[in-house]
Amino acid sequence: MKESEDLERLAAAEIRLSYFLAEQIKNATTYFGYPEVPENNDLSILGISSLAKLHLNNAGDPWVHGNAKMHTKAFEREALDFVAQLYGIEDNYWGYITSGGTEGNLYGMYTGRDYHLNQGRQPVFLFTDSSHYSLAKNAHLLGIKALPINARPSGEMDYDDLNAQLKKLEKKEGIILNLNLGTTMTGAMDSLEDIIAVIKTLKISPERVFIHADAALMGFIYPFLDRAEPLFKKGVNSIAISGHKFPGAIHPCGIVLSQKDIHDKAFGRNWVPYVGTKDTTISGSRNGFLALNLWYIFQKKGLQGFKLEGMQCIENAKYLTQKLNDMDYPNVFHFPNQIIVTFKKPIPALVRKYQLATQEDMAHIVVMQHITKSRIDSFCAELLESVN
Repeated sequence: MKESEDLERLAAAEIRLSYFLAEQIKNATTYFGYPEVPENNDLSILGISSLAKLHLNNAGDPWVHGNAKMHTKAFEREALDFVAQLYGIEDNYWGYITSGGTEGNLYGMYTGRDYHLNQGRQPVFLFTDSSHYSLAKNAHLLGIKALPINARPSGEMDYDDLNAQLKKLEKKEGIILNLNLGTTMTGAMDSLEDIIAVIKTLKISPERVFIHADAALMGFIYPFLDRAEPLFKKGVNSIAISGHKFPGAIHPCGIVLSQKDIHDKAFGRNWVPYVGTKDTTISGSRNGFLALNLWYIFQKKGLQGFKLEGMQCIENAKYLTQKLNDMDYPNVFHFPNQIIVTFKKPIPALVRKYQLATQEDMAHIVVMQHITKSRIDSFCAELLESVN
């Protein structure tokens, strides 16, 4: 009797998974509102390989192998080096592969906090009210005083308000400043040049300023833009990028990089004998398969592949913007060189079908690699029909 029940339970589980797969494949075709690639055939070989069934744990620091041998730290270091080269800091960086953008932002703020504390300064965190929701939470977790800055209607930082807020600080306070390279709803990008100009005008010492860049979505597109700023050469100290967004990893993950000399000033060795490595990451155990995901994507696409995909996504975002404007659809906005297009929130049925992210009366589409012009045409046809 028990064997029969076991077989029935297994059969029911297989049937349920089959139905779930069919449902998710259907959902992937109308996944418009969030910045992920819902299905990536580039990674199919990894998904069916024998590596997918191994326990691969990248516990602790990527540069210290530790006592256990079942990890992918060599691949992780190569993946990190790929990103470091993209940002021109391959000779002066530390980093690791995170669980996603929130952890990357947390680590950047954590580094800034301890860097200031070790220099005898009390840290203060400044970020715009259009920033990712993780920032306020991270400030609370880290016990850092948070000081919001106003944003312009586009979502970009209001530099006049930055000036006003910085004037309130005392010289004994250390500044941790968030630089948005693509806000959540509008994709607005802050200007590092304008931020540095404010800091210089107020004669604030560079040692008092730690700048963290939140580049969750645009991290693998931004360096290829015509007006991209050399972030680390101009004053950025750390950056967080999501791996499951533009790169297209099929599991949530991310990358955080910081300048090595700043990282060394923030943290000591933190050696853990049990695992034989340094405790320099937020989580102890880390998913080694995520490192393989990113390493493999980087090997397949290369820098030129990311550039081509990024420019195509921007072009498709412009195409969507033009289509909506041709329809005279209300409140259409596209921040220059972005892949996010915002517009008036459609009827609930379309919001549900296309899984659109909404905020008050606004919705947006994140034009990822899978959102082709033909899919844009289909969406716009349904949108036009809904308003007629």
